[in-house]
Amino acid sequence: MAEPASGTGRASRVDRGPTPGVWRWVGCAGAVALAAASWGAGALPRPNTGILWPGIAWSTPKGGSPLLASVCVLALLALVVAWWKLRSAPVPVRWWWVTVVLWFAPLLLAMPLYSRDLYSYAAQGLLWDQGLNPYEHSVRELDSPWRASTAPTWLDSPTPYGPVWLLLARAVASVSGELWVALLLLRLLAVAGVVVLAWAVPDVARRLGWSPVRATWLGVATPLVGAHFVGGAHNDALMVAAVLGGLALALRGRFVIACVVIALGAMVKVTAVIALPFVAILWAHHVATARTPEPRETAYRWGGVVRAGVLTLLCAGVPMALGGAVTGLGFAWLNPTSTPGRNEQWTSLPTASGIAVGAVGHLFGHDEWRDTGITVARAVALVVLALLLVVVWLAALKPAHGADPEARLRPVRGIAWAMLAVVVLAPVFLGWYYLWMLPVFAVSLGDLWADRLERPLAVVATAACFATLPEGYSLGLTTTVVGVPFALVVAVLLVRRGLRTARRADWRHLLDLNRPLLPRP
Repeated sequence: MAEPASGTGRASRVDRGPTPGVWRWVGCAGAVALAAASWGAGALPRPNTGILWPGIAWSTPKGGSPLLASVCVLALLALVVAWWKLRSAPVPVRWWWVTVVLWFAPLLLAMPLYSRDLYSYAAQGLLWDQGLNPYEHSVRELDSPWRASTAPTWLDSPTPYGPVWLLLARAVASVSGELWVALLLLRLLAVAGVVVLAWAVPDVARRLGWSPVRATWLGVATPLVGAHFVGGAHNDALMVAAVLGGLALALRGRFVIACVVIALGAMVKVTAVIALPFVAILWAHHVATARTPEPRETAYRWGGVVRAGVLTLLCAGVPMALGGAVTGLGFAWLNPTSTPGRNEQWTSLPTASGIAVGAVGHLFGHDEWRDTGITVARAVALVVLALLLVVVWLAALKPAHGADPEARLRPVRGIAWAMLAVVVLAPVFLGWYYLWMLPVFAVSLGDLWADRLERPLAVVATAACFATLPEGYSLGLTTTVVGVPFALVVAVLLVRRGLRTARRADWRHLLDLNRPLLPRP
């Protein structure tokens, strides 16, 4: 049976010009050029002594090749253009799988790109292999040449990652011997996450009634996945794969194993726990509809939701508790915000607000306002985030109608909105954080939301591709003068939109499962 090439109920838009096969090979050529140029412009084992800006010089005393950095930018641009040109290509999911292999496989042989985190992973794994708890000791205490390749940010910082990831990193470090072997093995772990993502995204989209092809284009084939999940080999790939894989299992009715899989993802990076309350909604709906085959006005009540929540908590909490206890690492990984929060860039809206306060303070001779402003803004943002997560969860839960055609779609889409809230209000935003939510949005757009959100989501993904230099330097550190005003405008627009939405909400019946939070359009 042939798979549809476009969204349900949408006419396929076929670009005039070169065939899809041509653009596939244009993207492949860009990926090959990016991988080759990375050996002179990526995150090399010996950190550069200065920023490696793109240019025309072959080399610089600070380290690296400006010319090859330029090649990296142009190569990634070619990949992005090819991706956009194939947005509406009339092809099946399997065609996209082959394309993803052609585009991302060359990056397996690249130096680490757009981040030095891969070196930190290896060093932290070796640190534990040498008997030092990574939550209590830093890479600076490591007795190995690998320490010299670690980014300065992580030399004196404890790890923010979970015990499952540290077990994997320790296993890699113990069998590697050489740093390049460790980097390759760690990258293969990230690639395994991309493989799971490539399977889960079209599967979940299909089960939710959305086009698996469009979901794969946006959530898997985006160059942002190649740049950061393969080129950068971030462990976020495993975390996001666990969330999507868990959703694929939950939509099959296998909730126990779904919760365990998501819990394992949380023990890589704790962000995955955001998905669990929404899985509880899916579980409650599954039980209610199994007991009541015929559509009813109310398919389940709070009692069913609470029971599903308790089961979800047990199925996810037990392996998480065992992970902390069996490894002897404890539970410091459940509160990782202090470590990445030391990074101060305007790309985080709370941090940008604090920087703006600092700028005002500087005019009045109070430079200490900056630190205070950032601390207060981040604290306020975390309170707002907690409230937003509750509201998003309730919105996904209501209305609880057995005949609701979006009864399974709403919780999945709720995960996407919850992840977006985390990304927007987090103390730090880095390009690959955008991939926490993009694949979840990709599988849950539906016909209505696709027209509103697909293009904006893809535009932001494109911008995120170029927000970091190939060696890993974030442009958010050098564009503060322009970025802070932009971030403040975005913050004002978001607050304005939030207040408008709040005025429309039915707060008096917030806990009534028969009433939607917002009136139907």
